[in-house]
Amino acid sequence: MAALSIVHSILQHYVLPEVLGVDYLGGNGGFSGAQLWKLGTAEGNYCLRRWPLSHPNRERLEWINLVLVHTAGMGCEFIPAPLETKSGQRFISAGGFFWEVTKWMEGIACFKEDPNEARLTQVAESLAKFHLASAQVNLGFEKSRNLNTRYDAMVASASLIAEIGQCSEAGLPDYIYRLRALVVGLGVSHIKRITANLEPLRGVVFPVQPVVRDIWHDHLIFCGNELSGLVDFGAMQMDNVACDLSRALGSIVPEERSRWECAIEAYSQFRPLTHQEIDLIYVLDQPSAFLGALNWLKWILIEQRAFESEANVKLRIMDLTSRLETSL
Repeated sequence: MAALSIVHSILQHYVLPEVLGVDYLGGNGGFSGAQLWKLGTAEGNYCLRRWPLSHPNRERLEWINLVLVHTAGMGCEFIPAPLETKSGQRFISAGGFFWEVTKWMEGIACFKEDPNEARLTQVAESLAKFHLASAQVNLGFEKSRNLNTRYDAMVASASLIAEIGQCSEAGLPDYIYRLRALVVGLGVSHIKRITANLEPLRGVVFPVQPVVRDIWHDHLIFCGNELSGLVDFGAMQMDNVACDLSRALGSIVPEERSRWECAIEAYSQFRPLTHQEIDLIYVLDQPSAFLGALNWLKWILIEQRAFESEANVKLRIMDLTSRLETSL
């Protein structure tokens, strides 16, 4: 944790209401490596974010902030646009890290506690509004990077599965042992089936624009049934809007295809989708749980990474296990 004096020195670069309290939140349950502080003032709460050393670089962060500032200004109140410093910048560099301040997005990530239709519609409509606005920043036509990246990752995953299968089972928690056995059991036949489904869309040129790319349950903040915040944009990339829809729906309503259809219909009322984009939404979801499981097993069994919250890691792994079991 950064010393409180460093935090206060960062805040000197901003014109903020008097800060009455500073609460260090660590990674706030996330896995990106960012560190967060909640700043309490008489005029509302703010968030101080310290980006991880590994990403993004200055140029990429400037682009991310450009997208966030524009979309927030276009009526996407759920987007936490970085505030300007006294010198007109959207972030500062100090102590080897990039820092930024945003308004605090009030609410909690609670979709699964009450996964009602109003909340699902809010997610779909909010994504459509964000995409309409982000397309005004950058718009192009390319093959889907995420589709081709996932295809390549699936093809390359056979060797990783073999390496994971050779890792010692001694002392493994039951939830990791269970996921490991499931992934190894699925093996090459699963790889062949998924790559065959991805293949037809690999060469298709789609409209591409800034997409969040890493939208999952804990990044969707609700006040009641209203989506009050969409957070964490470190993975933002140029790709088709299907990437965000696939990632979000795969996280909050996995395997509930009738609800996917309802969400896609709600989204399409604002931003119409082509038949190929709808196909891409479904196809992108197919390798997600498998590749996610491989990443977690690699981090834990091979790289032996340490994580801030073992409880949150367990929840993610159990969720991936449940999704993979439905594919058997």
